[in-house]
Amino acid sequence: MSSLPTPQSTSSPLFRWFQRLLRRLVRRNVQSIHQRFFQWYNATFFPITDHLTPLELAYIHRCFTLSQWFAERAPESDYEGFSYFTYSHRVSGEHVNSSRVAFGSVEHPDEMLLAALPILKQRQIETDPYFLIHENARFYGLGWDLDEGHFKTYFRILDLDALPQPSLRNLLADTLPRSLRRPEGLVSFTYANHQLYEEKVYAYPLPAPSDPAEVFPGAKSRVLMATSRRGVITQYDVSRTETWRHKLNPTGQRLIDTYAKHGYTLDTIVLSDNDHFTLYFPGAFIPLLSTVSRLRRRT
Repeated sequence: MSSLPTPQSTSSPLFRWFQRLLRRLVRRNVQSIHQRFFQWYNATFFPITDHLTPLELAYIHRCFTLSQWFAERAPESDYEGFSYFTYSHRVSGEHVNSSRVAFGSVEHPDEMLLAALPILKQRQIETDPYFLIHENARFYGLGWDLDEGHFKTYFRILDLDALPQPSLRNLLADTLPRSLRRPEGLVSFTYANHQLYEEKVYAYPLPAPSDPAEVFPGAKSRVLMATSRRGVITQYDVSRTETWRHKLNPTGQRLIDTYAKHGYTLDTIVLSDNDHFTLYFPGAFIPLLSTVSRLRRRT
């Protein structure tokens, strides 16, 4: 899943005060904001609700009811870049697959796993017990690519190097040396027709000591996604949407402009060339969060 531009620790008293105030103002309305955005996406891009089962819709609703903020941080983690929802568009020329969504939780893995287990049973998905009960693993979320007929499970792993599965360890070896990445990351499994289709390991590079704010202009961080079918793919977390908008074909620009009219920015991008890319939204889930992100960078 993609990551949101979340407020992070800073030495500025002004920012800490503003962060606390914003959280109080927003917390009471997070669930309704989620629901409205979900309905807008259904009406604007793809009718997700027409393709999911009642159990799956109940799972998404549970995700929204548990959320208290738009980006979450697990108590055992020092990383704030994980998010629990994403809406994405895979573009190839003029064709757009907007049926790609994922929902879960960082702060409430046990509650969301309880909501997910009936769906796994309904879909006849057999999950390695390691990811359900081992202390190194936390349930992270479920995803759908409805056009492709793909169903996905996500797990947050506290120590990627402790994974016992040879296939996942081989994927991890294709990313970065341990000294250059965070110990924790994600593991994802994609299923098609109830059968395992693809395995993925997400590795998160450590920030560069020289400039931890951005890896290059327009990208504040990156994620290496090692896949069993497509090799290693780099996802860039966006710091400035306009920097990327100019790299896209008219189809991609129209998608970005549609979000911009409602105050939403691009969150993450995978870019092969200007005709082939995947866009992940939303970056700033409400316009005010974009202001918070800019304020953090100035303090």
